Amino acid sequence: MTVLAQSAEKPAIPFAWALRASSVLSVLVFLALLSAFGVSMIPVAIVVGVTFLLWLAFRFPMVGLGGCLALIPVYTLAFLLAKFFGPPYMGLTEGGDRVIFLLLTFVLWRRNGIKFTTPDWLLLICFGLAAVHLFLPGSLLGLLTDFNFMIAYAAGRVTVLSTEKEQRWANRAVWIVAFLAVLGMIEVFVIGEGPRTVLYLAVGRGGTQDGALDAAFHGQSYSWMRESSTMFGPLQFAPLCMATLIIWWVYSRKLFPGALVAAGLICSVTRSAWVGTAVAISALAMLMGQTKRLLQYGAVMLVLFIAAIPLLGLNDYLLSTKSGQDLSAQGHQQSILEGIQYAAKHPLGVGPGNVGKYAVKQENNAFAVENSYLTFAAEYGIVTALFFIAFLLSTLRRLWLQRNRLAFVAIGIVLGFGIVMVFAALHDVFPLACWLWFPVGLAIRSASQPEASNETAIPSEVL
Repeated sequence: MTVLAQSAEKPAIPFAWALRASSVLSVLVFLALLSAFGVSMIPVAIVVGVTFLLWLAFRFPMVGLGGCLALIPVYTLAFLLAKFFGPPYMGLTEGGDRVIFLLLTFVLWRRNGIKFTTPDWLLLICFGLAAVHLFLPGSLLGLLTDFNFMIAYAAGRVTVLSTEKEQRWANRAVWIVAFLAVLGMIEVFVIGEGPRTVLYLAVGRGGTQDGALDAAFHGQSYSWMRESSTMFGPLQFAPLCMATLIIWWVYSRKLFPGALVAAGLICSVTRSAWVGTAVAISALAMLMGQTKRLLQYGAVMLVLFIAAIPLLGLNDYLLSTKSGQDLSAQGHQQSILEGIQYAAKHPLGVGPGNVGKYAVKQENNAFAVENSYLTFAAEYGIVTALFFIAFLLSTLRRLWLQRNRLAFVAIGIVLGFGIVMVFAALHDVFPLACWLWFPVGLAIRSASQPEASNETAIPSEVL
């Protein structure tokens, strides 16, 4: 019986290969015919690419997620370049990054499941209260934009990483942003702002004013362009460097890539991210028992910063900041004051998409406040904003006593970005959210389901 079964199976092998070969050949011939008749191959390439991504998502979701996380920092610039050089319908693919992350998150959820914790419930309540405001004049797209960070957080909540994979993720993250920081410095000191200006004027939908890059790319008494690298602007790039420096502090001992990322952060000339980084790393140093290392590396970073002052021409910029004559700082203070007054007048919120960057895109004179918490309060009410703050505090409380690297990274990111959101409404920047909230979700899963990860407590001698 066994011999007969084996002999019966043998003819199926060459037949299967012949079928696959003929199928591939038929597809190639069909594509050649379409090209011969003048049919554009771009839609075909998009269909093939989407099909491949779907197959990759279901077959190798972890590979797909790792690739998306690695590429998401360059997505903004790549998408704008595709709109600039590609066909008009390339603009219709906007939001594709969110769709891909949602698909990968769904597949990983089906594989690994999820056990809800207090931070999860607080975030879901926050989103539910915000969704109720759709009954007011508001935009569904505005709601989804404000809460797209939940996709990155959910991706972390359904992901399981071993200690080895975790270390690999951290090392690659540091080197990726170190490379992007170098590219950004080349743009600032070699290429100049001309190409980015042309690109934004053509397809940017923002970032320019009176035919030039707007004030976000320049600082008072600062002659160079603030570094943005592959992100939309310096305000988005600086927190990316901040998160990477936090990952570097916890996982790495190599000074060179950390110095490159720090140089990128300095060249972004973004004070909120400077403060957020300093607070986060100082807190982690005390929590991890690394005050000696903090003093050593802090001295190196201080020397790097002092050396950058004359090279970048930061003297007048820092003097204006110290004297309180910086128009940008005064603008931040005025914006926050107006945001508090607006939230007090509209304690229940005015609906999604009616305040903030999304509203400004629709109407230039729309109200916007440079503060994520006040933006939530203005759109969705004070109670919703309080639940968002409760989500952040609950995350810190849950992770504070966890002695593992993921928890340390998540604590640093929540502390640092929590400070950044006081001075800039950056909660809705999805490429940035992927690098901020994915490790936070990953840490929450590790804390709630330690058996799902190989991560163990870090011995004191390692710290």
